[in-house]
Amino acid sequence: MRAYLDIETDRKGNICVIGLLVENNGFLQWYGEDISTERIERELSNVKTIVTFNGDLFDLPQMKKHLNIDLQTNYISRDLFKDKKKLGIKGGLKQLEKMFGIERKTEGVNGYQAMWLWEKYKRHGNKDALKLLLEYNKEDVVNLTRLEEIIDQLGGNAP
Repeated sequence: MRAYLDIETDRKGNICVIGLLVENNGFLQWYGEDISTERIERELSNVKTIVTFNGDLFDLPQMKKHLNIDLQTNYISRDLFKDKKKLGIKGGLKQLEKMFGIERKTEGVNGYQAMWLWEKYKRHGNKDALKLLLEYNKEDVVNLTRLEEIIDQLGGNAP
């Protein structure tokens, strides 16, 4: 079974949002105090492969550092950033989405802005900022499924 994962961090590098799409279980998301090692491990209990975009360099090491979950050792990691690089495709996740016609409602929001959305929520209780941040994270996760299909069609190697 596969899981698709993306995290958001605050300006200090702490994880503030985790989005997870597990095959046959649907999309799950935690933020702030709801993030816990036990919850993540429980949802990943039947998973063999974790799919990310640049997760080998960012998401997975952050999960290990902040939650003491070693996803790189305990699961097969499929980093679509590495796959697209092997295929000679340039660009980040948002550029690839545009290139391949993958739509997103949060067009224009990026990881840097995501940090500020969290800040607006934490400091000022701005629920609209939180709602936008959570939607942004969800699209990052859900769009990985379509991007993985496209990369596979182009000859990427699925673990």
